[in-house]
Amino acid sequence: MTRPPGDSWMPPQGGSSAAPPSGPLDAWGRPALDFDPAANLVALARSSARLKTWLGVLLTVFLVSGVASALALFLGGRAGLKTLASLTQTPLPASAGWLLGLAALLSLALTAVYLGVIAWARELLSRLAAWALGATPPQLPSPDAARIERLRRTLSGWLTFGQWGTVLGVLLSAALVPISLELSRRLAAQFDPTAGGGLSDLGPGFEAFQTGASLVSAIPAVVIVWLILGAIRRFMTLSVERARGVRTAPVTPAARTVGNWFLLCLILLGLQLLNLLVVVVVLAVFIPVMRQSFAVGLPQTWQSLIGPVAGGLVGVLIFSALLLGLYFALLLFSRSYALALARQLDLAAAPPPPPPTALPTGSAGENPNIYRGQI
Repeated sequence: MTRPPGDSWMPPQGGSSAAPPSGPLDAWGRPALDFDPAANLVALARSSARLKTWLGVLLTVFLVSGVASALALFLGGRAGLKTLASLTQTPLPASAGWLLGLAALLSLALTAVYLGVIAWARELLSRLAAWALGATPPQLPSPDAARIERLRRTLSGWLTFGQWGTVLGVLLSAALVPISLELSRRLAAQFDPTAGGGLSDLGPGFEAFQTGASLVSAIPAVVIVWLILGAIRRFMTLSVERARGVRTAPVTPAARTVGNWFLLCLILLGLQLLNLLVVVVVLAVFIPVMRQSFAVGLPQTWQSLIGPVAGGLVGVLIFSALLLGLYFALLLFSRSYALALARQLDLAAAPPPPPPTALPTGSAGENPNIYRGQI
């Protein structure tokens, strides 16, 4: 087919390849059709404010509980050892005091690490949200890009440590199984030689079974923790790279991966929270009956401890339920924050739409006889 005479139209350069998707993406990598920029800004502001507030609450809870745990470990441990020594008529070991003090110091150091990581994460999330909400589109790079990058590197190192620390913790717990069994044999042989002999009859096959069972049962948890922390690190890296003005892959798919993992954690936390509430209600109802049944045959000194021990157990369960509720709220707001921030960043990084192609002069609409050439 020959071109009609006088036809000045030229085909567009680059073939018929479609333009890359711009703006927020859906779960299949396509441009989101139901995206509302104004509603997304409101969601980002609301989720970032609530997340900052609840992270502050978590900092306070960890600080108070960490100090209380260290004091309880040191003072309560000394009181418990003195009570045990008076009941068994045996003197306390000379190293008991400084061992308890060392354990309390280690507990405080672990609390300080948790507080530092939570404070750094809170600062990073706040700075990213303030930058994304500052202007539309956000200013590139962010004025706090240097500080945000330092926070990212610090938190990325701790996330990597969390991944490998989970693996090392499982291996260490499996290695402690034979040691704990040997200690159980020695303690049982000291108080009851018949029980100690029974444990010794189990043999090395039982130790191998317990060690292998602990490893196999921990594999799903290790894999899930590894994937969750890796997804968080990828989302954090992409967001911070955008804040530094570096053009990266879309952030929305990474945020959706984090959101899906958080949704799984929300379901598991909800089930665990319901289980704890049921246990608290059952204990509160049956504590009088339990006190009477446990008190049969016990000395008067031990009978007086049943009530405080049961009350302390209920208090620990209530505190655990409140802490799980706090974790539930943090995961819920973190999921909303990640999705809203990713949409805002992808919207800011979207290229401007191409200008419409202008029809050449002398088109078929202006000259109906333009295509009446020879074919």
